[in-house]
Amino acid sequence: MPLSDSLMPLTNNRPLAEVKVSKLKDCPMLTLGQLDVKKFQEWSNACHQYLKHSEKKPEEIVRFIADGMLEPRFVKWYHANQTRIDALSLDKYLTEFAKYALPCKWEHGICNTLLSSKQRNKPFADWQIELENLNALLANTKSTCSLSDASVQAQLEANMNQDLCAKLNNTNLIATTFPDWIREVTELDEDLHEENACTQHLIDANNAACAAERQKHKPLAEHLSDPPTRTQSPSLMGSSANANILRLLQLTEDKKRILKEHKGCTQCQVFYCGHTEDLNKCPMKINNTWLDPKNYKMLTLETALAAKNKTVTGYAYAEEIHDDDMDSDSYIPPSDPPLTGQHMKATVELSSPSIPSFPISVKALLDNGCPSTVISDALVTRLGLCCFPLPKEEDNLTSLLELLLHCKEYVKLELSAGKGAWSSGVSRAKINVGLPVPLLLGIPFLSSEQIMLDVHARTAIDKRTGFNIMAPPPP
Repeated sequence: MPLSDSLMPLTNNRPLAEVKVSKLKDCPMLTLGQLDVKKFQEWSNACHQYLKHSEKKPEEIVRFIADGMLEPRFVKWYHANQTRIDALSLDKYLTEFAKYALPCKWEHGICNTLLSSKQRNKPFADWQIELENLNALLANTKSTCSLSDASVQAQLEANMNQDLCAKLNNTNLIATTFPDWIREVTELDEDLHEENACTQHLIDANNAACAAERQKHKPLAEHLSDPPTRTQSPSLMGSSANANILRLLQLTEDKKRILKEHKGCTQCQVFYCGHTEDLNKCPMKINNTWLDPKNYKMLTLETALAAKNKTVTGYAYAEEIHDDDMDSDSYIPPSDPPLTGQHMKATVELSSPSIPSFPISVKALLDNGCPSTVISDALVTRLGLCCFPLPKEEDNLTSLLELLLHCKEYVKLELSAGKGAWSSGVSRAKINVGLPVPLLLGIPFLSSEQIMLDVHARTAIDKRTGFNIMAPPPP
């Protein structure tokens, strides 16, 4: 609880008095207004500073200070007892003035706040300062309710949060004094906050990666928004925001050309959608929905090529074979080897400076026909890797259809397999936006790590160690 909230409530809505001091050697003034514990503490400090810096004698200091009180009831109290009050020392005057001016039983309210305060989610240092300030108000006014250092330490131990209490119980402190104990516990609390922040960072990174992965596999229907309701005001369509949206979704000649070249639909604006021959099969037309500006992706050559890489590259045709066809020349028995084989993929682990203790497992495509090692921009973002500018002459990758695969940056990687049983040296991988696989290990990697591919045995063996990264031994 903040210090200002812990003070006793005032009796009415009158403003608080103010303590005014022009110079340290000048007599302080207490203006009109109510007096609470905090203002009384300011008045006490100003009086002691005046005693220290002025040339007045201690036995005559009270008569000058009392004349600085401007509140009528304080003036009446002083004039009614002037002879006796003038003869008091400064400390005795302040004690008697506190009994008269402060609310009744004010120290009990502060003491209850002090004893009921709990740390909860506050930093230990801030909470400890609040409690010590409350206790200082009691001590400075010579209240019998003030706590000793040992009592304040016991109060802090009893009301700290569970995580810090557990950490404190598992730590051997060497402090022998209260200030040293405060310093050591504050360090433990700061370490705990750093651990929690690191854990939360990993959780957020994992949630973001999972969300991005789900977004990739999101069906088309979930990307579509509901059509505008009939009750929508026509004036809204004329706003600047909606005008920008309409301009964004408008099909320009360049967009139409890209859609036509890559078998895209002019209604749902999806490449290689499979219904360009019959637009009546478009899900948007069937469901009477519209493009969602929040999920809209610009129609560019890069997005078209990325969509093409994700489509099926081959088609199979089959028809029913009857018994009377078995003897005809049209029957072709099953062939060996098969017409299609599976890609060679190895499960590898990658880590990064942001998550060194939690490596991410991915299936890397092993391709001894690719002249470079390539990584998807999505995996780079997920790992938080540092990117470096790629020399212009290295932006030289093309697909089998002679289409450019642009790469502007590269990263440095270290791979491992078999839960650390095998690890690679540092490799460099080009970053490609929209790469259909997370990681493609090409000729540079296979050569530098001396990996021998055997497509018949489906092995990828390190010549130096005999380790098969396609099938690592069980741990």
